[in-house]
Amino acid sequence: MTHGIPAQKTYLFTDLRHVLCSDLQWLGPDGQVLPLRPTGPPVEPVSATAQMPRGLRFVAQPATKTDPLPPSPYLRSRILYDGGVYRAWGMRGCGPNKFEINCTESRDLFDWRLVRTCTVQSPVTTEGEGFTVFMDPQAPAAERYKAVYCGEPPREQWPALFAEYQRVHRHHRIWRFSEHFVFTMHGLVSPDGLAWSPLPGHLMAQYSDTDTSVYFDEPLGRYVMYTRLMFQQRRWIGRAESEDFRHWGPVQPLIAPQLDWPMTDDVYLNGFSFYPGEPAYYLMFPMIYHRWNQRSSIHLYTSDDGIAWLKVPGGAVIEPGPSGSFDSEFLGVGKDLVPMGTDRIALPYMGTKFPHKYPRWPHVLDAPTYAWAWWPRGRLCALRADNEGSFVTFPLEVAGRTLRVNARVDRGGELRVGIVDQPGRSVDDCDPITGDSLARPVHWRGEETVGIAAGTPVTLEFRLRSTDLFGCEWD
Repeated sequence: MTHGIPAQKTYLFTDLRHVLCSDLQWLGPDGQVLPLRPTGPPVEPVSATAQMPRGLRFVAQPATKTDPLPPSPYLRSRILYDGGVYRAWGMRGCGPNKFEINCTESRDLFDWRLVRTCTVQSPVTTEGEGFTVFMDPQAPAAERYKAVYCGEPPREQWPALFAEYQRVHRHHRIWRFSEHFVFTMHGLVSPDGLAWSPLPGHLMAQYSDTDTSVYFDEPLGRYVMYTRLMFQQRRWIGRAESEDFRHWGPVQPLIAPQLDWPMTDDVYLNGFSFYPGEPAYYLMFPMIYHRWNQRSSIHLYTSDDGIAWLKVPGGAVIEPGPSGSFDSEFLGVGKDLVPMGTDRIALPYMGTKFPHKYPRWPHVLDAPTYAWAWWPRGRLCALRADNEGSFVTFPLEVAGRTLRVNARVDRGGELRVGIVDQPGRSVDDCDPITGDSLARPVHWRGEETVGIAAGTPVTLEFRLRSTDLFGCEWD
């Protein structure tokens, strides 16, 4: 591990975690770096930019949309890819204090089949909302799968539950929760994702009617939940932690509408996901709701710890389609990012022809349609040099014999990659890289192997001209 970054095969440029900041250096007449507190008489120093990044900007990449999928009530929950099979779940009420959990599977993301329906007794009187499923990597076999949902408890429990909620600090409450509006969040466990058992009691007194994401954070050693908060009559994303999944701390405010946004925008859905196969990259695809016209758009946020989040510049990654299309007005986002074949990654999303709060006659309720939004592998965000740019990385551990880059270079552009302080592998030794490739091998004067033992920390130097650089990988 170097600079707190575990050894990995693939590196994505979605934020600054791999870009060394550096600083100006001050040089004396002899060209040597002057210390901060030099000895001897003053001299006229000259500044040098050293390894400071320059000429670069991050740009979120718009997705490509597939045609609409056949009707399915399950894709909004969470798509898990396990052993070559995609799985999705849905929940629906089937009688007083009962609901069904339906598990569907697919091998191609387009043809889904129902594989199991499990009926579960419910402690809530309404149909569960915000239902989500996740796999717990460190749980005993009987609880490998877990699920969370929200519902309205029996009225006789409201006074005690509201008193419980009142003990939560006001900074962690939502304005809608009151003695006349009480909801609770509940948990389920399963050994296989097919047969489910409810956990006793409730996880917390909390209202989250739309979108909840839960996972076990291995570096942190805790369960993490992203769910809805509402402050200032606007939707936010909140975050909570738990050591045992049964008992949760308060929901902390996390992502809010920004002050340079229109004042009628909400952060409606979180759309949380890890990058497939690389859990170092925490991602969100929040749906931003525009109350002014009741439309929405999907954006990209990035984090390296799941706590501090940054919005990636470049605009929406999924926007409503043209007038008359199935997704021309309002969009919702599912989760997770999953591989689509070998060279694409995909995210489920929902679209409809009607604004969000349009009167919901039967034909309006039947209008939402699912499709896939997809990107070429690794290309969620570009580190773009419109003209000339350069940067060096923090130390990264060698994890292969060769280095490949995921890049799109304009015909009049060029990309070079070097290994700092490695003879024969400098950026000046690099053969120019042009064209568009998901995994172009780097050559140095015709040589492809890096010639450095696996596990050795190295610093990479990139020089770009008219290039979109998405990532690199060891092979």
